[in-house]
Amino acid sequence: MQHRIMTLCAATLVVLTGAPAEAATTTPRQRFDVVNLVSDVKGRAAVHDPKVVNPWGLAMGKTLWVSNTGTGSATVYSGQGKKEPTEVAIPGGAPTGQVVNPTDGFTVKGKPATFIFSSPSGAITGWNAEADPANAIIGAFTRGADYKGLALMETDDGPFLLAADFAGGRIHAFDDDFRRVRLARWQFRDPAVPRTYHPFNVSVAGDGVWVSWALRDPATGKSVAGRGKGFVSRFSSDGRLTGRISRGALNAPWAVTVAPRGFGAYAGALLVGNFGDGTVHIFKRGRHLGALRDANGRTVVLPGLWDLEPGTAENGGTNTIWFSAGIDGAQHGLIGLLRPAGSGDPAQQSQQQQNPVPSPTSSSSGGY
Repeated sequence: MQHRIMTLCAATLVVLTGAPAEAATTTPRQRFDVVNLVSDVKGRAAVHDPKVVNPWGLAMGKTLWVSNTGTGSATVYSGQGKKEPTEVAIPGGAPTGQVVNPTDGFTVKGKPATFIFSSPSGAITGWNAEADPANAIIGAFTRGADYKGLALMETDDGPFLLAADFAGGRIHAFDDDFRRVRLARWQFRDPAVPRTYHPFNVSVAGDGVWVSWALRDPATGKSVAGRGKGFVSRFSSDGRLTGRISRGALNAPWAVTVAPRGFGAYAGALLVGNFGDGTVHIFKRGRHLGALRDANGRTVVLPGLWDLEPGTAENGGTNTIWFSAGIDGAQHGLIGLLRPAGSGDPAQQSQQQQNPVPSPTSSSSGGY
């Protein structure tokens, strides 16, 4: 394959503190409801779907797509969690990260992939309904890689996929022909992050590319949970380090997103989801504002939390955040919504978090 190095521009490093700055009390606009919508466990949520086992990556097109690691599948939902008939099998199995592809690149069987998935097997796969309605197709494969997360970024040189290789401790880049791009040694690297921490996820949110770092157990290859065990680094689209959130409340962080305009007092804030303890932390203008709290003022805990994805007018609402979680030690799954307290139909309110024990985890076409 042909390699090339992305060009770089200068940037200013901003270091953010991860130390908690939680207030003793919160206002109603700082409190949120947890609405459980889809689960493989009967009675756990409004919709039962046996395919939803350890759901990881979420991608929002005209509908919500979910990567189900436990069943090697992607499932699709609309509105408030209505199951759509489309189901996709992912070769390489155990899909983790997922992105919508709005570009004409990343083709599979001559058609641009509508959705692209990463897998711990080292496979990057794409799906297009005309190419194969029931199966994703392998576009790239890296032997020995353990891809835990995926992002698509736009640059002056075209679109690129970024994949977080948790085994190798690097971010891998692919051009829109699914060809691996050789990065300079310092691109998407943070010298302040210890070498024992590996990229757990990569996200494009707001004005940056965010890499979530988790401590990796070399014996098991799994992330290690614990308060203060985590970093989130911000980069420019060409790989220059521009900021960092260090330790503090971070606990094997994975999800990074920007809250939508209707998300109460935290509209526009950076949200970081911890896999390690299931909490969601708010950062605004360089300050840590604490963890998300429920209607009763208790910290929201979503055991096995993976992804966070802003809702839309058609799916969930413009004031919501979708979440995915591998509940019960990743043996089962849950998909739901976070939204400002009292903003939804009371009849839709599901079981609220009763201080659970923390877990140690697009614009698309064709109507999808």
